[in-house]
Amino acid sequence: MKISIKEYWPMILILLAIIGFVSKAFYNYPLAIMAIIGFYRFVLSPKSIWEDKILKTFIVLFLCLWVPLLVSFFDAVNPLRSSQTIFPYLRFLFSGLFIIQELSKDNKRFDIFVNCIFLIVLFWCVDASIQFFIGYNLLGFPYIPETGITGVFYPRNTISHVCAILSPIYFLAIFKNTNKNKWFWLSIIPLFFVVLISGRRAAWLMLALCSFGFLVCIYFSSKNKFKISNTILLIGLITTCVLTATITLHQPTKERVTITLDLFSSDYEKINSATAVRLPIWRTAYSIFKEHPINGIGPRGFRYIYHDYAKSDDIFIISKSNRLNYLFSKNLPPTHPHLLILEILAEAGVIGLVGFLLLFYLLIKSIRYTANSFNGFVFLVPVVVAIFPFNAHMAFYGSVWSSMIWLLIAFYASALKLSLSK
Repeated sequence: MKISIKEYWPMILILLAIIGFVSKAFYNYPLAIMAIIGFYRFVLSPKSIWEDKILKTFIVLFLCLWVPLLVSFFDAVNPLRSSQTIFPYLRFLFSGLFIIQELSKDNKRFDIFVNCIFLIVLFWCVDASIQFFIGYNLLGFPYIPETGITGVFYPRNTISHVCAILSPIYFLAIFKNTNKNKWFWLSIIPLFFVVLISGRRAAWLMLALCSFGFLVCIYFSSKNKFKISNTILLIGLITTCVLTATITLHQPTKERVTITLDLFSSDYEKINSATAVRLPIWRTAYSIFKEHPINGIGPRGFRYIYHDYAKSDDIFIISKSNRLNYLFSKNLPPTHPHLLILEILAEAGVIGLVGFLLLFYLLIKSIRYTANSFNGFVFLVPVVVAIFPFNAHMAFYGSVWSSMIWLLIAFYASALKLSLSK
């Protein structure tokens, strides 16, 4: 047992970071420990890191986002709030280096990691399904229809976002175990059910993109295209049954789907309703960008100047004569634009956009390393989906989604490094 812990303690830290997303901030603790160790290793042996192709690529990817943030600090509308994002952001660099070094040591370690992610997500989804059907999950957390399904994430309803973005890793574990048991594919049911029943349309989109990306991966990497086509049809049949049954039998989901279809309407109010009243937020974010086009207003500064750029009929506006009631108002300004590309433009300007596009370019370019790595190709899918420019959920520069993005990029880099070491 002592030998096992000694060998796998780094993986325990990595998995704790994933498990930590069930709370508001627990994931920060294992990330901080990994960052300290990664920083120590970097200081101790910087040359070995710079000479490693994958580690050096990871550093460049990090700088693509961090340097624009640093530049934006000089014109930040709220320097204190922006500094709380910019400087702690460095933890993602050093924790990422630690993760890459540890996960890429051998295939056995990486396979165990994939299976552990599968078990974690499966437990979350089964637990949340129990919560939905009997009113309480295994830990006694209640199901509150107004809040939505939460599972162990209670009282936060972010379970669908986290499970959706981790789905390619979940699918990978299923795919690798179907040879042992052909019924293993049925484990996709709780995942699709929980994401759909959550009513979170951003999670629906992420799961759809991740599923499509994974199917593309297995199709082009397989020598037996006919067998894979049958497998894809089987998966499609299972998911279609789950989707149809859920939409038909669960009225809130049915209503959410109906509202979402109004995106294709020509009526402003219907489109605004379909986007969860985000059109005025996007309009304000674009106005902020036009006034601060070069380096933006600094990360997380959006809420602090929202009122200065929003139109008078904006539902999030608080009368200047009533600012004393600001903290008690239900119409607080949004903390971020709820559209990734607009958040970058408003808070980091054109410099931020250039850095983001360079990051995207380098990630796509890195596909050449996945030629002999099915794992690498699969792990690239959630990275691309997580930084998809039209994501409209959590803040791109916020702690939760930044942590998830850099964990995914580190996992992807680990898969590449492992394949290149063969």
